[in-house]
Amino acid sequence: MSDVTANDTRENTPEPRPSRRSFLTRVAGASAVALPALTLLNSSEAKAGSKAKLVGRKKLTGLTATLLQEIMNDEASHVTIIQDLLNDPDNPLPVPIRMPPTFNLAALTQPTLKKFFETAAAFENTGSGLYHGALLNITQTEEYFPTAAGLAAVESRHASWLNSLLGDSLVPDFAPVEAPIDQSITLSRVTSFVNDPRSTFPAFDTTVVTDANNFFILDFILFLEYIEAKFYAINVPRFAVIR
Repeated sequence: MSDVTANDTRENTPEPRPSRRSFLTRVAGASAVALPALTLLNSSEAKAGSKAKLVGRKKLTGLTATLLQEIMNDEASHVTIIQDLLNDPDNPLPVPIRMPPTFNLAALTQPTLKKFFETAAAFENTGSGLYHGALLNITQTEEYFPTAAGLAAVESRHASWLNSLLGDSLVPDFAPVEAPIDQSITLSRVTSFVNDPRSTFPAFDTTVVTDANNFFILDFILFLEYIEAKFYAINVPRFAVIR
């Protein structure tokens, strides 16, 4: 995926609140799964007790549809949660809350159900690894760390479920300890899903743990969550019955 630059703007930025102190190495392997989508879904969902079926052009129903909607809602909520944390007068970023990028809708819109699951797994495995790395640099205070740890856990749960649908291991390479994913690798996996040229990329310092660096970490995570949220908002209604 090619890198793009960040389109920072203060428009529609929420009013500040009072000050508060305190895709694809292994993921590419998952994308190469040989099982056809219909066979994959019928076999894996039967084992999970799901009633979801895909016949012709019918949409997924049952447990799988419900879980996809849950993931879609989670990612939308993550955007709001991170925006709220960034909405702080102590935030040193030039633009405290990064606005959504201009999305590459053609790249985000998946042509088949199988491709959708592969790309979703790529997003979630990347998100899980990025959060893992970010946790190493977030100050371990009540203001940010519990939320960041909770977000990381949700991303990992998403990733494992999607990996299982693709017939892959719950953790890439069956690793008993998941490795963090570098910022540059994360950007290389996601930035082809946006079109606008950006003058700055989100980035945080991996050598320090400071209050100021917390905001740079949140800014990076927000960029990723914007793309994930848009991906699911486009594709879940296309492939699953939403209730």
